[in-house]
Amino acid sequence: MSLASGWLAAPAARSVRLGYALPDFGCLADRRDPQSGTAWAPEEPSRQLVSGRPILSRAKMDLVLSIADYYFFTPYIYPATWPEDNIFRQAITLLIVTNLGAFILYFFFATLSYYFVYDHLLMKHPQFLKNQVSREITHSVQSMPWMSIPTVLLFLLEVRGYSRLYDGIGEFPYGWFQLVASVLSFLFFTDMLIYWIHRGLHHKLVYKRLHKPHHIWKIPTPFASHAFHPLDGFLQSLPYHIYPFIFPLHKTSWA
Repeated sequence: MSLASGWLAAPAARSVRLGYALPDFGCLADRRDPQSGTAWAPEEPSRQLVSGRPILSRAKMDLVLSIADYYFFTPYIYPATWPEDNIFRQAITLLIVTNLGAFILYFFFATLSYYFVYDHLLMKHPQFLKNQVSREITHSVQSMPWMSIPTVLLFLLEVRGYSRLYDGIGEFPYGWFQLVASVLSFLFFTDMLIYWIHRGLHHKLVYKRLHKPHHIWKIPTPFASHAFHPLDGFLQSLPYHIYPFIFPLHKTSWA
């Protein structure tokens, strides 16, 4: 089924107004109600003031949701009566997109690293476990969906405008200088918190239950990159997600 036929198959759904900003693509911006011919226009993103200047509070995931809804979910999956800005629909879509993206990125980059970067002589090390690669993959595949659940909750808050992510350089009082400073601040903030979170995971009260499973792999391969206890994996990613709720950050820098 073509995109045009998909549009005509669900005319009511195509005229639904989104609750988040649609990307400024010509093919997406020129959406019209097939019955009335009325041009569709996205709602203005919510704004908040920072130092007297408006800061867009939309996340990188709004772009992903817009494209996924336009090309796939609205015409083919969800009923026409379910608005695209419905919080439950957004949560389901984010869960699907996050898991799909995580698995694709994991297998793509781990496989490339394994075959073109990883030193296979390490697999002869006496501490390299029997069937280790398959065990690393199994552990990762089992953990990633659980890691995604709290991650999606944070994405949902970002999509619905509760973060301090913004789109335009001009919306920052100090323009490019503040953008560069925010990137450096982001790197410092995330590295520092990940260090302390990792150090905390080595505390005797939580190490055995949460962090030790990741240290089973004494001689890890690239496939061990996500072989964490789900809570361990989420906690070590948390600084990346909480930064834009505390400090303004350009969404491209965060992505």
